[in-house]
Amino acid sequence: MRQILPVPDPITSYWLSEPHDLSNFRSTPKLPTECDIVIIGSGMAGITVAYHLLQDNESPPHIVIVEARQLCSGATARNGGHAKIKTNTLTSLIPSLGKDIDVLQSYVHGVMDGLKQIVEEEELNCEFELRRSFDVQLVREDSQRLKKIYDESRKAGHKWTKNTAYIEERFVEQVTSIKGATSAFIVPACSFWPYKFVTQLLARLLSRHPDTLNLQTTTPITSVTSTKDGFNLVHTERGIIKTPKVVFATNAYTAGILPQFKDIITPVRGMASHIVPSLPVHPHLSNTYNIDFGLEKGVDYLNPRPDGGIVVGGGKWMFIKDRNSWYNNFDDSVRFPLEVHEYWRSYMQRNFLGWEDSKAEIESTWVGIMGITKDEWPFVGRVPGEKGRWMLAGFNGGGMAMILTAAKAVAKMVRTDCEFEDAAKELGVPVFFRASEDRMKGLRDGR
Repeated sequence: MRQILPVPDPITSYWLSEPHDLSNFRSTPKLPTECDIVIIGSGMAGITVAYHLLQDNESPPHIVIVEARQLCSGATARNGGHAKIKTNTLTSLIPSLGKDIDVLQSYVHGVMDGLKQIVEEEELNCEFELRRSFDVQLVREDSQRLKKIYDESRKAGHKWTKNTAYIEERFVEQVTSIKGATSAFIVPACSFWPYKFVTQLLARLLSRHPDTLNLQTTTPITSVTSTKDGFNLVHTERGIIKTPKVVFATNAYTAGILPQFKDIITPVRGMASHIVPSLPVHPHLSNTYNIDFGLEKGVDYLNPRPDGGIVVGGGKWMFIKDRNSWYNNFDDSVRFPLEVHEYWRSYMQRNFLGWEDSKAEIESTWVGIMGITKDEWPFVGRVPGEKGRWMLAGFNGGGMAMILTAAKAVAKMVRTDCEFEDAAKELGVPVFFRASEDRMKGLRDGR
């Protein structure tokens, strides 16, 4: 099997329709041969690690950010532009986590607060909005099951219910505009243009640290090896960088350069679309959505844009039986077959009240590569068993809701050489995010 690396010519997504000037930027014509820290990956994970490494640092380290393709051209530029934690995610975790689901919800809300803070402090123009989001059920049995769990959790004092409200069936179509809805929960969320967030933030960092921060795009990494004296050698197609510290912000591509993560973090393909109404639709949709069509189909996500367009993703049941088309597949240069992408045609007219005469049409469709783990949690912290290497990867399609605080924790570990437990306790990172040899062994053994 070929090495798991980003393919050179990915499909352009809606989020990449306004490319940044730094898209193909290299701070220096030649690749640096040495530096203090190499960050592999220039998406949300890589750039926010760089941000926290440099924030309030009187002696900023020399950092090289290495990106295989154009700046921020991976999952961050192919997702839903949406951060939240779904109600059915929380309820499904009660048997395994118990009240730790309160920790998880608090963590996600902290990520949203952190995104807002950076947007405001750095004056990023990325259409950031704090919103409410509907978790909508279309199957009555699912509604009854979730309502029962919600009531039990509320009576038991679970904190997650304090930020969640239930909408009963007699009102739910009117409130959510979803045809056939049988119930919904309304929860906090934020939406934004992730590509603009990342590229504008990096532009500010490069302007602030021209002598110590170096970006190298279109520079695929082939391997990372170690020297006898404890340094890392980052091998690229343009040369080798020697460094004491490496951060792997590589998500779905992690196993390509950390082979021990084969079958631990697996690349999977997903699809999304941008739908545009030909005529104005009123009222304008102002909430984001997760629409649960039931066990046989699954959940779609929907993010209305400020200009009236809609980003919609999911539709997994359209391709799930063709396992080779999505599982362990990291090719984002090829769309799913036409009949799969046709799922998005008339999507808004089929599912939303008031959109029947909108003449909404597909503006674009694309695919993206997610990194999934068998226990559904990311790997954050030191690369198990390796010196001078840290990671944050395997976000299971939920990176926008998970990355920012994890990046801050990794930056703290790199800066101070502290352990995961110290950073996690200070920042509220769930302990089950920790990268460890025992966790890896458990996943291999099916535990």
